[in-house]
Amino acid sequence: MGRRLHRRRLAQILSLGLLHSSWGPELKWFCNPVLSCHSCALSWFACPIGVFTQYSGCHVFPTFAVGTILLLGVLVGRLLCGWACPFGLVQDLLYRLPTPKITLPAWTSHVKYLVLLGPVILLPFWLGESTWFSFCRICPASALQVTLPNLISAGGGTVGIGTAVKLGALAAVLVLAVLSTRSFCKVLCPIGAMLAPLNLVCFWAVQAPTADCTACGSCDRVCPEQGSPASRHAAAVAANRSLDCIACHDCVEACPSGRDRGRGGPR
Repeated sequence: MGRRLHRRRLAQILSLGLLHSSWGPELKWFCNPVLSCHSCALSWFACPIGVFTQYSGCHVFPTFAVGTILLLGVLVGRLLCGWACPFGLVQDLLYRLPTPKITLPAWTSHVKYLVLLGPVILLPFWLGESTWFSFCRICPASALQVTLPNLISAGGGTVGIGTAVKLGALAAVLVLAVLSTRSFCKVLCPIGAMLAPLNLVCFWAVQAPTADCTACGSCDRVCPEQGSPASRHAAAVAANRSLDCIACHDCVEACPSGRDRGRGGPR
């Protein structure tokens, strides 16, 4: 494990602990743009997906939540996806399991925008916040952080259809995470869909050296989002000027000619 990857893994673990360490005071008025269910008993912050769904069902525009996401997105883009999201950490660890791997078609990366538009915004707006067709009803983070702990604490018992569907969705997402790197982030995450356009204008830049680039393709091979950073490196463009980049900096770590000089920071 390279030094940068080691630091990222440490940041993810610290984030997991800090975001779920509330034993009293909470900041549920603040939307933290990572996939972490605010219904979790230990959660500090609100989940933007839950807030968007609730406000859409009430036909109210979530001004503060939108402003928070825009502010953080303009500052760092999808950096939090790569360094702070607890569900991202789960996917990273599962993908390390020694199994056959698959590459998802490029077009699947557009599905997350439909997820954001449909079960997060439009369906709750039309059918109400409590509709069974909202994203929260099948959210894998909610299943992992709320549904499973509740079932375990209750000693099992009868599982309703809604719970079975949510657990089934979680199982499918976890299996796919084993087979394909960051598959949920690439295909289904509505928070990723919110932040993706802000990668193009954010102040954070994943800068890799280009003077000694040999077009070896090492950066493309390690990119968890299959975002082809080599083409941007060759054009002297920051690697995260891509909708799907999670600013993990793995491409910089993998570069044989500049892993010690590539950096990330405000442009």
